[in-house]
Amino acid sequence: MTSLFGSLNTTPRPSDNLFRPAGSSAATPNPFGATTTKPATTGGVFGSSLGTSTSQPQTTSGGSLFGALGTTSAGTSQPAAGGGPFGASTQGQQPQAGTSLFGQSQPQQQGGLTPSVQLPIPPTQRSDQNPAYWDTIVEASRKRAYAESVADDLPQLQLGLGDLRQRIKRIGTGAPDRTANGRAHYLLAASGVDPGAAVRDLNAFTSATGRVERQQTREENDTDVEGYLANLQTQTTLSMISDGLARSVRDFDAFLEDNVTMEWDAQRRRIYQHFGINPTNTPHGGARSSFAASSSENPTAFGRSRRSKAAALSGSRGPDQKRESTLGRSLLQKSVIGAAGPAGTGHQVLFSDVEKKMEASGVVPGPQDRFQREKQNNYAEKVQNLNVARLQKRPYPVCHEFSTVVKQAADQQAEELVAAYRTLSEIVGEDPDVKSLVELSTAKERGFAEAYLDESLNSAKQTAVKKAILRGSAKALEKLEFERMEEAVAKNPRDAALGGRPNVLNKVKAYVRLQAVKKNLSGDNSDLQLLGEDYAWAVIYYLIRSGHVKEADGFVHDNAIAFRAIDRNFAAYIRDYATSNDRRLREDLQARIRSEYNQRLRIAPENSIDPYRMACYKLIGRCDLTERSLPGITMNVEDFVWVQVVLARELNRVEAMASDVYALDDARTTLRTIGERFFSRGGAEMNGVGFGTYVFLQIALGMFEEAVSYLYTYSYVDGVHLAIALDFYGLLRVSNPSSGVEDLCSLTTKGQPQINFGIMVGLYTRDFRAANVSAAVDYLTMICLNKDLQGQAGTNQVALCHEALRELVLESREFALLLGDMREDGQRIKGVIEERMKLIGLDERDDFMRRITMQAASVADDNGRTTDAVLLYHLAGEYDNVVVIVNRALSEAIAVPLGEERMRIEPLKPRADADAADAAKERGTESSLTTVDDPVILAQRMKALYDGNAIFSQKVNPSNLVACGTLLEMGAARDLVEHGEWARALDIIANLDILPLKARGNSSVIRNTATKFASLSQPVAQNVPNLLMWTIKSCNRQRANLASAQFGGNEGTRQSMIDDLKQAHMDLTTYTSQLRYRFPAHVHEALARAQSE
Repeated sequence: MTSLFGSLNTTPRPSDNLFRPAGSSAATPNPFGATTTKPATTGGVFGSSLGTSTSQPQTTSGGSLFGALGTTSAGTSQPAAGGGPFGASTQGQQPQAGTSLFGQSQPQQQGGLTPSVQLPIPPTQRSDQNPAYWDTIVEASRKRAYAESVADDLPQLQLGLGDLRQRIKRIGTGAPDRTANGRAHYLLAASGVDPGAAVRDLNAFTSATGRVERQQTREENDTDVEGYLANLQTQTTLSMISDGLARSVRDFDAFLEDNVTMEWDAQRRRIYQHFGINPTNTPHGGARSSFAASSSENPTAFGRSRRSKAAALSGSRGPDQKRESTLGRSLLQKSVIGAAGPAGTGHQVLFSDVEKKMEASGVVPGPQDRFQREKQNNYAEKVQNLNVARLQKRPYPVCHEFSTVVKQAADQQAEELVAAYRTLSEIVGEDPDVKSLVELSTAKERGFAEAYLDESLNSAKQTAVKKAILRGSAKALEKLEFERMEEAVAKNPRDAALGGRPNVLNKVKAYVRLQAVKKNLSGDNSDLQLLGEDYAWAVIYYLIRSGHVKEADGFVHDNAIAFRAIDRNFAAYIRDYATSNDRRLREDLQARIRSEYNQRLRIAPENSIDPYRMACYKLIGRCDLTERSLPGITMNVEDFVWVQVVLARELNRVEAMASDVYALDDARTTLRTIGERFFSRGGAEMNGVGFGTYVFLQIALGMFEEAVSYLYTYSYVDGVHLAIALDFYGLLRVSNPSSGVEDLCSLTTKGQPQINFGIMVGLYTRDFRAANVSAAVDYLTMICLNKDLQGQAGTNQVALCHEALRELVLESREFALLLGDMREDGQRIKGVIEERMKLIGLDERDDFMRRITMQAASVADDNGRTTDAVLLYHLAGEYDNVVVIVNRALSEAIAVPLGEERMRIEPLKPRADADAADAAKERGTESSLTTVDDPVILAQRMKALYDGNAIFSQKVNPSNLVACGTLLEMGAARDLVEHGEWARALDIIANLDILPLKARGNSSVIRNTATKFASLSQPVAQNVPNLLMWTIKSCNRQRANLASAQFGGNEGTRQSMIDDLKQAHMDLTTYTSQLRYRFPAHVHEALARAQSE
């Protein structure tokens, strides 16, 4: 039997299987390599089923799983003949016997979908043992392909949809069932003809010739116009709803794109840094690092979104700057000023290092009480006075003023903090009595910044600062000691027995007598040397301790004969020490006093030397610096630090001897050791010493950043203001905001401590900025104290200040107070921020105020705060936006149905600053222009203001001003309709020229009026339906009044007016019909009802 697919009696070769041609060589398949097979022609389902052609042997490469990509065939090869749906094109071929459905009896090359993949078939799937199975499949396939009739073989129910479709075609057209001859198929195939396609084409022609034309039923004309219009209006409404939904989706997507900037790479980097994870970055040329920034050329779904409106409003970035936030940080990072908490809640700690210290020391932040709020208010008043003095270029004693606040608070550590401020005042040379900066006797703003921030540790500037610290600290400690001595003498006058003139010498003698009575000098005072009734060496020591060196020198020389007998060389030592400016002895005296000190220390028997005599030698001659204490003398913490300060000298380490080197840095190291032992982890309270003492000692040794960090842990209010005082004089290192440091105290690249000053001040304002926003501005202004830093650091500090002020404006919404107000004539009144422009690094030409005002105006407009938006856009010079917002508010007010209460707008917050209010009254400004709650009054005032000033009107779109006037007229007409004045209302509406009330039936006038509707602005157009309803109501009522009038005067005139009103109804009907679907259904119903009446 011969068939299209080959001889059914051909015995397959043992190597034949389902996926490999029977004639292929038994090569071992390799999924990732190439196999070499014998040439073959395609004869499978995906190859050529029409025959084979003679081909030369060739080598086939590309046995890979993914084809022959990137491989080159070894040897010369020719393309295999044969094809199919996915193979090569059909060429001239000779029929072959012995072909099967899935393989050829001769070697061939596949041309199907996967020409190079050959997979072995399990033995259970081989057809070697059952050849009749394949014959049955071939026969069934042949019947399906040519749809042979199986009526003789009934019952068979194996017809598919294609079989049923062809059977119905043959039955419907009466076409005879033609059985294809196998030999004819082979002849046609040899000639390049597809028999199956030809049969299908012939059947299609036959079906076409037997088709019967059906008569078209004549559709009746639909005369239901109302139904048609209702259906059309429904479809239009649905279309408008779908368009509105689509527009809402687009607007929402645009809102997300404008307001949600997600920099996931930067956020992931910060998370890794927070947990201490150091991911490995791929070097250049490799794969992209996980921290690589999102490329702007190839943005991803999680990359940085583009900004349109928000970026245009902020405008703080220049054209060459990257699209980042103000400080180069992600917007997902925490705010500069933090979120304001409710009043009375505790201060939330946001610095990780402070939180750790608080946990280690057992410090628990408690809720705010009345005393702390009073303390904050007093501090805020001092900061405001400081900024006023800076604007007026007057000196302001910051340390003195802040110390008065601490005294008034009367906290437990108040005394120590006052001492710290006094020490700082002595270091910087602050004089509270100076009234002008011309005088050189007081410290100036940022006077120490250049020298203190010098990165060279051994430079002349650094040395000068260290000497100033040592000199000021010693002076402050000596003054405090003398005050303590005077207080003790005043409390115990009987034991002190002051007597005589109350000069310094007598006071010190009285104090020594008091200590001797209390046995506080040295044991039982048996080893102290007497001079008359006084302990001579104790008197000299306390004179030096209280800073009265000249009085000590005078005391020695007044008793020269006695001292010559006691110590003949000491008079020379004390005289040279008292006359030296830097308290240094000459080299010969220095060598002699050290020799005597060491000799007495070695030779003298125990308890035979007056300890105060040895203390005087040690302090004057800086003897035995390895032992920096005074044995035999009762000392407190302040005495110990004073000894360190007096013994410390800033010397040239190259020229000085090793035994003479003891500088300020060495004293700081000693204090750190003491602090770790006694003042950390709550040790200070356990030893009866408060945290204020350690802060005082740190200030005395110039450890300013560490003092701020330590004080902030226990009292953040005092810590912030101590940092402000230090930063004002330039004695504080501040961290760069762009570095991303989240700790309060961190280290610079050279190991120097630095304070996160800007964030600390910004977060401090959370406690009170809701109630006192002007004070918050003064605090945030202090961030710009660091604008004089070198390089990008100063610019970043200014940017941080501006960002904080921007957040404050948007959060508080005190726009009139912060950004300014305007007078009745439209002239602006400066706000709190604008008054401090010089303090925040701005000048009159800077557009920061305009940018922040525009941003605040946009936020106010989005939130529906009409008066705020009007004021802010006016202050920013965007007068056209003012008119647009006024028109929108006026349109919404007019749209309120008749009889209901008119819409009100939220009035602007008044300026709470009493001084500013008084100044406004003096300038003739009684109230703000926009402190109204009626949009009509607001629109009238703004239109009158802009119409009367060409500076304003030339920046406003004329069409918007026209729309504003039209809306005001419509509002007046609405009020007249509401009060029943129909005739006046119709006159105003007719003068608007929006409705054809003057057409008198002229179709061209009505058509022209309808054409003008498209040119109306949106606020006016959306109120035209309301205007129609008012017109219809006015016409009906006026016509009814005319008809019912008993004494109407001229009857002809009255009837003419009634006819005009009827004609107006007809004109309005024609007008609305020409503007189809523009008006709601109730307007058409009202017109129809009016005509029927």
